[in-house]
Amino acid sequence: MKLLDKINIQTIICPLKSESKKDVLHELLDHFHNLEYLTSTVELFSNLDDKEKKINSASGRGVAYHYHTSIEVEETLAVLGISKKGIDYAAGDGLRCHFILMILEPKNEPNKHRILINLFQNLIKDSNIKSKLLGLNSIQEVEDVIRDWEDNEENNDVI
Repeated sequence: MKLLDKINIQTIICPLKSESKKDVLHELLDHFHNLEYLTSTVELFSNLDDKEKKINSASGRGVAYHYHTSIEVEETLAVLGISKKGIDYAAGDGLRCHFILMILEPKNEPNKHRILINLFQNLIKDSNIKSKLLGLNSIQEVEDVIRDWEDNEENNDVI
């Protein structure tokens, strides 16, 4: 799986309009709904919100991950939201979250999100890429950065 298979011009929101954790959940779920992957977001929002009350989705260093299974999806799906201002997730490191990745997966494949999170972590661990992404103003530019990174990663794997 490549990052661009799941995070691309259709599934990137940049910039996020939301300023709170709950609003981010709504905005990302609404994006899935607008792409017609979901017929409703109410139950998923409730499940994700309940999960968030038990386990903070912030992983630190300005990144948060939300993931859940859904009977409505047939393959692993993702939406990436980028907030220039950052969202207060009460992260353990005290940093606001600028990159929020939401992953939905089919009920029969409840662990595929781990592969996608791993790929995203590899991208975002580069502080130059992180800074570059925060400075961009278009979804196309975000996709281009991801593509360039993936192309570079493939070239490095060959060497």
